[in-house]
Amino acid sequence: MAPTADDELAPSAELDLTNGHLATLADVELPSGLQSLDVTANRLRSLEPNLLALTGLRRLCIRQNLVSEAAEVEALASAPVLESLDLRDNQFKALPNLAAFTALQCLEVSYNEVRSLAPLSKLGSTWLSELVAACNKIAVIESLQHLSQLHALELGGNRIRTIEGLAQLGQLQELWLGRNRIAEVGDGLSSLTNLRRLSLQSNRLTSMAGLQHCTALEELYLSHNGIQQLEGLQALTKLKILDIANNRLRQIDGLETLQLTDLWANDNAIESLDEVEAVLKSQTGSLSCVYLRGNPCAEAGGYKLRMKIALPKLEQLDDSPVA
Repeated sequence: MAPTADDELAPSAELDLTNGHLATLADVELPSGLQSLDVTANRLRSLEPNLLALTGLRRLCIRQNLVSEAAEVEALASAPVLESLDLRDNQFKALPNLAAFTALQCLEVSYNEVRSLAPLSKLGSTWLSELVAACNKIAVIESLQHLSQLHALELGGNRIRTIEGLAQLGQLQELWLGRNRIAEVGDGLSSLTNLRRLSLQSNRLTSMAGLQHCTALEELYLSHNGIQQLEGLQALTKLKILDIANNRLRQIDGLETLQLTDLWANDNAIESLDEVEAVLKSQTGSLSCVYLRGNPCAEAGGYKLRMKIALPKLEQLDDSPVA
């Protein structure tokens, strides 16, 4: 079983120094029994000895500071009990060696200059459930094979070209890979049968091939790619939200086995409103939100009225609530 802790900490065990305009913690009294420390949005360039000496910290957030030395994180005396570590928006060029962090469950390192996930191969915790490393300079998905308890992985805004290194992550439920350089899905997702949310927005996809393996998907985000046709959706019978906006679609089809609540297909080249109505007949009992603006079909006469009649559950059409 994973390490457990009370959700509510005693007031004396928590210290929030957010927006304190602090350049140092040297003169701040940090109680020895401190379990949660938040120093978001200060001007810290290093972790002083009084912070490093704390042995009971379970949660540490130093986001939006100027810390750059991974070795200082490695020196935390609280490593064996720390459950949540937030290093977002600092100046780290490399991930710290986390071998001593045997209780870590959540790690956030977004908005740094990290180039490699390789140091994660030494992570001491087998309980990591959330890894967020968006907006770095990561080019390869690697060193995650042993993170069998990972439920959420965020690698958006990096330099990734290939979906790989995920085969052992069978418990993964959320995968965010938007704003990378991915040209195809391939077999990279074939083992992720528990995946519920997937984002591949703003990549270089021209095909949906490979997504059919993710049969537990409930939300699929594919906007801002070069996809020309829908495919593989028949197997995704649990899908509720489908975002295919800003692609190169001329028609929407293959939705017959789905019961979508949200369909975002705006800014494509979908021409026939008659075809749209026919395709969406299977969704009349579920669709409540539809975006089609930016398509020729949305310029057809009586567009709004026709969609309202075709979809009795519709609450939102493009940017307007349906009265």
